[in-house]
Amino acid sequence: MQSNPFANVSLLQLKKAVTIREKIESLENELSGIIESGSRIPKTVAPPRKVGMSRAARAKISAAMKARWAKRKGEKRVSRLAAAKTKQPSPRGQLKERIVHTLKAAGKPGVTVKDLASKLGTSYGNISVWFHTTAKGLKEIKKVEPGRFAWAS
Repeated sequence: MQSNPFANVSLLQLKKAVTIREKIESLENELSGIIESGSRIPKTVAPPRKVGMSRAARAKISAAMKARWAKRKGEKRVSRLAAAKTKQPSPRGQLKERIVHTLKAAGKPGVTVKDLASKLGTSYGNISVWFHTTAKGLKEIKKVEPGRFAWAS
């Protein structure tokens, strides 16, 4: 079995070897051109071009993306900070009183979590979590059936 001469060479050394090999090839091509033409003026070798997009192409794509985002968000784009300043926070501690008032009004049959959420204008998950956490501390709230609660006074 033959040993590979490049097995113990580092990656950096291999890169240097490839660079030197490319220079040698370009010099050989230049030398053959000189010999064939018989003139002593060497041909200039243009450096390899970078493959990529031009500045104009990047600007065109950027403008198209911005237009798409504006169309998706609507003409009026509002930053999150501005939106947060205009939105009024809901008053804290009001949910308990609103739920208790609704349960008392519903009477003995009670009310479902889904109906309660729609009446109060909050999410189903918010009401459901409230019943599984805060409502456990109130002895007057009874679970009538799955998803239905009533006020037992």
